[in-house]
Amino acid sequence: MLETVYLANPRGFCAGVKYAISYVEQAFEENSGEPLYVRKEIVHNQRVVEEMKKKGIQFISELSEVPDGATVVFSAHGVSPEVVKEATDRKMKIGDATCPLVTRVHKKARNIKDSHQIIYIGHRGHDEAIGTMGEAKMFLVESPEDVESLKGKISLDKPLTYLMQTTLSVADTKSIVKKIEDVFPFVEHPQKDDICYATTERQDAVQKMLESVDAMLVIGAENSSNSVRLCQLAKKTRPASFQISKKEDVNPNYIINQGIKTLGITAGASSPQVLVDEIVAEILKHFPDAKVSLYPESREDTMSFKLPKELLKQF
Repeated sequence: MLETVYLANPRGFCAGVKYAISYVEQAFEENSGEPLYVRKEIVHNQRVVEEMKKKGIQFISELSEVPDGATVVFSAHGVSPEVVKEATDRKMKIGDATCPLVTRVHKKARNIKDSHQIIYIGHRGHDEAIGTMGEAKMFLVESPEDVESLKGKISLDKPLTYLMQTTLSVADTKSIVKKIEDVFPFVEHPQKDDICYATTERQDAVQKMLESVDAMLVIGAENSSNSVRLCQLAKKTRPASFQISKKEDVNPNYIINQGIKTLGITAGASSPQVLVDEIVAEILKHFPDAKVSLYPESREDTMSFKLPKELLKQF
């Protein structure tokens, strides 16, 4: 029977997600009642998206779904230059809610695209990967095996470096970088990797908790890369760890059958605290004697990004 629930800290919303949500909400207010469209999910969390829809904010998959001159905000994951060009050609009013840490990777790509060959460590089809890879020609790798397949494609006569998706697993990325170094010993290592502080800190928090819990519960959407990585990390040490996205997913029988007495809970960077509260309350309905507290070795995430003065620009 479940006895103890520990909450990880930091967990949940990161500075980039807070920035993107605030950006869209403020842009919606400034747009004077005119329709505001957001291209793709602003962040990978259905709860957040649904709350915005209730306010009247509309979500689209592609710019072709809206008329010329419409007001469109790009999501936290960023977009490729082609998308920006389409929006400007169609005289749209544009807002860019891309996480500043993702924007930094885009700038790095633009700065080196002519001087270097670029390997991109990321997940095929992820919105962030699509946007970043649109900045320059890159070779996508998802595993050490993918690096092997680049033999013959990478020239030995031109400098080589790599960029990373910001939400990757720190441990998995190290193994891929090591493989790149082994296969292409002339590779130039960036001064700093691209994995964002929030991803690293949330993974570190989970790693510390694994010695004290029987399993970790990760709260996050299935398409949230950082949430999936958190669950994968936990499962390596605590195989009973699991991931859910809403309170309806709570399965008390699983907790009982797995013999989980001490449960750690964390949340992906796009999961709101209200969702954590609802899931904890649902767990306590089934295990009312369980004690809930912050894990002793925890700290707050105090990072923040300031919104630009001008949110919507007409090109």
